[in-house]
Amino acid sequence: MLILGTFFLLFSKSLINSSELPSTSTKIDPNTILVLFGTRHGNRNPEDFLPGNSRSWGFEGVAELTSFGKRQGYGLGVEMRKFIGNLTSRNFNTTEAQYFSSTANRCQMTIQTVTAALHIPETWGDWDTKTNWSPVPYTTNDPLLRMYSVKECTNSDKVWALILNDQLDQLQELKRDSARELAYFQANTGWNMSNLEKAADLADNLIEIDLYNATYPNWIEHPTLSGYNSATLKAKIRSFSEVHSFACANYYAPCRSLMAGLWLNDLITRLEAANSGNSLKIVGYASHSQTLLSVMKLLGIEKEELTTSAGFVIEFKKVPNASIRILNHDPNPIDQHVIYPSILSKDLQKITRISNGFIPLTEFVELVKNRAFSDWKSECSVVTSEIRSRKAVCLFQTSQTV
Repeated sequence: MLILGTFFLLFSKSLINSSELPSTSTKIDPNTILVLFGTRHGNRNPEDFLPGNSRSWGFEGVAELTSFGKRQGYGLGVEMRKFIGNLTSRNFNTTEAQYFSSTANRCQMTIQTVTAALHIPETWGDWDTKTNWSPVPYTTNDPLLRMYSVKECTNSDKVWALILNDQLDQLQELKRDSARELAYFQANTGWNMSNLEKAADLADNLIEIDLYNATYPNWIEHPTLSGYNSATLKAKIRSFSEVHSFACANYYAPCRSLMAGLWLNDLITRLEAANSGNSLKIVGYASHSQTLLSVMKLLGIEKEELTTSAGFVIEFKKVPNASIRILNHDPNPIDQHVIYPSILSKDLQKITRISNGFIPLTEFVELVKNRAFSDWKSECSVVTSEIRSRKAVCLFQTSQTV
């Protein structure tokens, strides 16, 4: 319990108003006919292990899903089944459900654990009573969920360049303000801290050390950096977690657009299809922090960061009016999950006139459609300056800095 409590505290700043999560999930509307959900992969290993520090963890390999990540995915599946109830059968049926993942192992394994809990087989689907599990198919789609890794997307490198080279104003300011700390990190890890990516790797190591109740290096547990004790130094290190991914979503519209515009288009298309009588009842996606947070921003959700296995839920109903409700979901902290109302952008708040937080579908689509695209190959060949001039204004009229 101490380990999980520590993990919960690590990510408490990402919760609603920096307070604790709701104790219970929002109930599905009785008229809901379609649920869409997106999740970040579960807890994973760092992309580089801290040198000179003995480990009792990380044997899955770099950036691979851990046992905690599997539990997070399964916990999301349990909560999603509670949420949707009898909207779909427990047995997987291709006429009711579809699932998608990026090609990354951590995302594929996350969607597998989610669906393992969502579709525990029964009656005709129970093929082996000893396992209480049945395989559920899913589709991998990197243009949809991991655009930054698509080789054909030549523009991806261009929009990432300012971020990966720490050239955004926010990243440069962070480096200036943290110069003393970064030098301390470099001296004790041997890692070149001229790029914030290595500070993010260090933060990822701390997350796993806490989760596995492992031993901290002496330079962290007993820091010699003036002005810091163990607790404050750990907090400073953790502040670098996912620093580049969150910069993409929060500060740089061209990156945010390219990472998630296709996904937004897919969500809009599915909502409009449901309004026209499509029979699908649940669609789920497993993706990455920069892509998922970007699409949440495009949807109009006010959120600055995401912990592992967190994401969004969208309900659609036709009665009494075609409308949607946008929700968040978060782990609490590992095996439990909670689904709760999102904090919405001011533009979305203006059109949220239906009870229980539902938004008219037509008004929602009209507001966000210019943020989406369907021809990803065309978008991937557009030069950065064109993206900025053509999209930055219409993509976001929220409180975020472009």
